[in-house]
Amino acid sequence: MTTAQQTDTLVASLQQAFDAGISYFKAEADSEVRIDLWTPREVLCHMIYWHQATVEGIESVASGGEPHRIYASTDEMNARSVGRAAGRDVAQLIEDIIPLQERLADGARGLEDPDVTVLVRADGTELSATQRLEGITKHWLGHLEELNAIL
Repeated sequence: MTTAQQTDTLVASLQQAFDAGISYFKAEADSEVRIDLWTPREVLCHMIYWHQATVEGIESVASGGEPHRIYASTDEMNARSVGRAAGRDVAQLIEDIIPLQERLADGARGLEDPDVTVLVRADGTELSATQRLEGITKHWLGHLEELNAIL
């Protein structure tokens, strides 16, 4: 079982990765470099989606509800996240994700059991809040590494 101290450590690690990511996106707001098909703006769009899905799951479970369920593939949800953010620039997207990060951190710290399932992928994979914190941190760091490598 994950302890409150372990959760705090995971949240702090995510916050560091998040802050580095936000700094990158602010500095490269107009960049057209690409990771495969995506610009930095599009990378940020899908990061927002995964933060939102995790927050919804954590908040639902914390209030006695069900985990957040994703009914399409990861690739499909990523593509939808870019489409949903059409017309929004990087500054607006950053404004969207900052409160999500705060809710994610607060929600994770407030869970009685951070190892409870908060997200279920379309293939049935169940992920706990602890796993989501670890996964989102790795996700931010992985994209930052890719983006910095092509500058």
